[in-house]
Amino acid sequence: MPAEPLRPIAVIVDREGLGDSLLKLPFLRAITRAYPGRPVWWISSHQTSMAHELAPFVKPLIANVIENAALTRPPLDVIGRLRALPPFEMVFDSRTRGLTVLLARLFLKHRGFYCCLPGYLFSSKRPPGRFGRPRGIAARMLSLAEAAIGGPADWEGRLDISDAARTLAAARLPAGPSYVGLAPGSREARKNWPIDRWIALAGALTARGHVPVFLIGPQEQALIARIRAEAPGALMPEVAPVDPALGLARLELAIAVGERLAAVVANDNGIGHLMATIGTPLVSLFGPTDVGRWAPFTRRGEIVRAQAFGGETMDDIPVDAALAGLDRLLARTATTAG
Repeated sequence: MPAEPLRPIAVIVDREGLGDSLLKLPFLRAITRAYPGRPVWWISSHQTSMAHELAPFVKPLIANVIENAALTRPPLDVIGRLRALPPFEMVFDSRTRGLTVLLARLFLKHRGFYCCLPGYLFSSKRPPGRFGRPRGIAARMLSLAEAAIGGPADWEGRLDISDAARTLAAARLPAGPSYVGLAPGSREARKNWPIDRWIALAGALTARGHVPVFLIGPQEQALIARIRAEAPGALMPEVAPVDPALGLARLELAIAVGERLAAVVANDNGIGHLMATIGTPLVSLFGPTDVGRWAPFTRRGEIVRAQAFGGETMDDIPVDAALAGLDRLLARTATTAG
């Protein structure tokens, strides 16, 4: 009699941009290492970067991505959609609305259910020694892996990229100088430090012997002309065309560039989370968003908050504060490396 196929693991998420997905990547690594061979289904009520920007990098970890699964409302329709899904070995629900989580708990077929509600309500088990859930998204998800595993989770790793991406990055950022990345964009204008501060920071870095490297994505194209005019010593390695014959995935060059940087200063944005994921030292600038919830998950990070300067907006962060945060980070990184 043939063996029964391994039941998959389900991970249920809501809407995920790049930063949201990257914060869950340590959890994904942990569960795939703890349960080798068991397929993972990533089920999103809306869209998820796991199906788009991150798809080439998580392909070895995720067997099936379902977008726009509509598991939020109305309840009767949600029940039908949940019942139509196959039996799972475990379900990890990252959502925080009580009713939607309860419906998944009741109507998905599973042998173990883990969720992020306060006090781990509805979870099959709690993480060992923990009663309150962490605030941060990454730590919260890891706590669910620890609950299922029954102990510490193995979550560290890197994103695999091609040799072609690293060769191109080396050509655009040759060995020798100390490069510091600057990531001036985000999806929300309220999270963006003013461009004149970025240009001033680039000038201060140049005066200290660093080479500023602006990390420019699709949403920052309008800044290119001003950066070229007002920060002529800065580099923008992602702006020049890339030969399509190289076959690079969208984020591959950004990752390869990040590997060559001494550190990065970033808004609360996806590129900052990407740099944290690959281990590049990161200074994160926070204003109106909740640093406790959205801080990048890294062992080599520094947070600079507008609230430390009497305000709530990104305009309240002075250039000297970002520079001081970078100094602290570089000094700490050098000590650790030594």
